[in-house]
Amino acid sequence: MSFRFKVSSFKLVFSGLAFCLILIGSCNSGTKKAAPAGKTNETGVAKFAFSEEMHNFGSLKAGEVVSFTFVFKNEGTKTLIITEVDSGCGCTEVKISNKTIAPGQEEKIEVIYNSAGEVGKQLKTITLFSNADQPKKQLFIRANVTNELIEIYS
Repeated sequence: MSFRFKVSSFKLVFSGLAFCLILIGSCNSGTKKAAPAGKTNETGVAKFAFSEEMHNFGSLKAGEVVSFTFVFKNEGTKTLIITEVDSGCGCTEVKISNKTIAPGQEEKIEVIYNSAGEVGKQLKTITLFSNADQPKKQLFIRANVTNELIEIYS
């Protein structure tokens, strides 16, 4: 009788384990995996629309630090993502608070120009790289810098 009890207990435990494994295996069969982060399935086009693409600081004395804020809107139907910003030189700093701009959303790009060591007419280019219909967008700043030290010795 003890032999029957052991065989019955073994069958019961084995059956219970098999049931649990089947139950656990079936839990994942109907689930959908989420899309990887950073990838969007949006259709449409992202589009920059700047209120001004060139700013003239006018006459500056060498060493003056000035700034201007370019304002733009994503007039497209897809989220605009700025992937890279090239300020062109060390004299120009670019600040963007949000590099992901939803359709219809407005954003600002602050450009800070340090005229130290510069002289004469200056034209600086800021290049934005993005997923927009025009993936490479350029902004410009101008200034006429007077530098007494350089002018005296030239």
